[in-house]
Amino acid sequence: MAIHAIILTLSFAIILAGSELFTNGVEWAGHRLHIAEAAVGSILAAVGTALPETFIPAVALLTGRDSAAAHTAVGLGAIVGAPLMLSTVALFVMGIAALAFRRRHGRIALKVIREDARRDLAFFFPVFLCVVIAGTIEMGPVLRHVMAAALLIVYASYTVVMLRLKRVAGAEVEHGLYFESILRGSPLEPRASAIAAQVFVGVLAILIGAVEFVDQIVVFSAHAHLNPGVLSLILSPLATELPEKYNSVVWIRNGKDHLALANITGAMVFQSCIPVALGLAFSPWHLTNPDLLAGSIALASVAILYINLRDSELGTPTLMIGAAAYAIFLIGLWYLGTL
Repeated sequence: MAIHAIILTLSFAIILAGSELFTNGVEWAGHRLHIAEAAVGSILAAVGTALPETFIPAVALLTGRDSAAAHTAVGLGAIVGAPLMLSTVALFVMGIAALAFRRRHGRIALKVIREDARRDLAFFFPVFLCVVIAGTIEMGPVLRHVMAAALLIVYASYTVVMLRLKRVAGAEVEHGLYFESILRGSPLEPRASAIAAQVFVGVLAILIGAVEFVDQIVVFSAHAHLNPGVLSLILSPLATELPEKYNSVVWIRNGKDHLALANITGAMVFQSCIPVALGLAFSPWHLTNPDLLAGSIALASVAILYINLRDSELGTPTLMIGAAAYAIFLIGLWYLGTL
């Protein structure tokens, strides 16, 4: 058991290291391509930091033929758990960061771009509501594949909308490219080849970590006599959403509150489309009671956030509600007898 726990922890570290490399690389790619900051936060950074929780269900659903049921449970738990974590714990962490850096900025409330945040949430809510409802009904392969294709079209449309936004003059990337620092080049003037190499290595590290993570989740749950789906629902997003939380804290520290929120809301849109499309295509998409509980709480939390985005300020009480929402989720799991 101890060895499996150590390997599980190491797989976390590999996933996070890969995510850090990827995110830093795509930020520089966005800068070089003159993509708007809103798109960098909601698409490039969000997609980059969402790769771990996308690879995990992908690996779980496409491998493990000897224990298909357990791997499917791990995959669906990771898919549904990611929006829950983003809409609860991630927002709570943002609230803590706002309090921690209040003296530096002379305020507690976050300065955000209301239109950008509401645009993301307006994409996420109806899509995720539909897929949660779909998880309660019996669907044949044809209908599931049609829904999967529709989700890909929705995300492609969202991407087009975001890429049409114009980049604000003077917007800069805070950190130099890591590979240029290692190669003793100019981190703040990275070469295209170095950017591409760092992105590739980041993706490779995430994939390697995700493969080991899924295997260890299945083995660990068997030894601990836990439901692999419930364990994945809690543990997978908690570990793989760390990049979003880390990036958001850094951006809040640097006074870029709008990018911090865009990283979270953009990841929500991605999570409601791409991983769910994988789940629809490669599983029966039967959501368990814990999955439905997680989806319902995520939708409620997002609705509260949308309502409170009335202007350019986002108060910490709205963000702190995320902790209460996640606590309700854990209590619900206990009530269902799965904890």
